[in-house]
Amino acid sequence: MRESRLIGKINYKQVFKFLLVGGFAAFANISSRIIFSNFFSYKLSIIFSFLIGLTTAFLLMRNYVFVFKKNLIYLQIQRFIFINLLNLIQIFFISLGLNFLLSLIINNVELVELISHIVGVLFPGITSYFAHKHFTFK
Repeated sequence: MRESRLIGKINYKQVFKFLLVGGFAAFANISSRIIFSNFFSYKLSIIFSFLIGLTTAFLLMRNYVFVFKKNLIYLQIQRFIFINLLNLIQIFFISLGLNFLLSLIINNVELVELISHIVGVLFPGITSYFAHKHFTFK
C-alpha cells in the first residue's frame, strides 16, 4: 500500500527530464573519456571524464530539471559533488571490474573499455534522481 503511494507521487515529467539531461551528461562523460584515453590511462580517463560529466549534469539539472530550488547554490554544489563522489566510486569499480571480465572474452581493448564505461556510468542513474531530488535540490 505504501509503495503505491510513493509511485503515485513520482513526477514522471521530471524523471524524464532527469534521464534526458543525465543521458546528455553521460554522453559528455563517455565521449570525453574516449578523448582522454588518448593521453592518459583508462583509470585516470574515467576520473577526468567524470569531472566533465559532473559539471554538465549540475548545470543542466539545476536549470532544467530541479527548477524549484530553495537552498543556496554553494550548498547545492556541495551536495551534488557528495552524491556524485559516491556515484564515482560505483562507476569506477563497475567499469574496472567489467573491463577485467570482458577482457577475458573480447580482445578489442577499446571496445571493452567503452562497454565497461557505459555500463558503469549508467548504473547509478535511478538512485541519483531520488538523491538529487530529496537532498541536493530540495
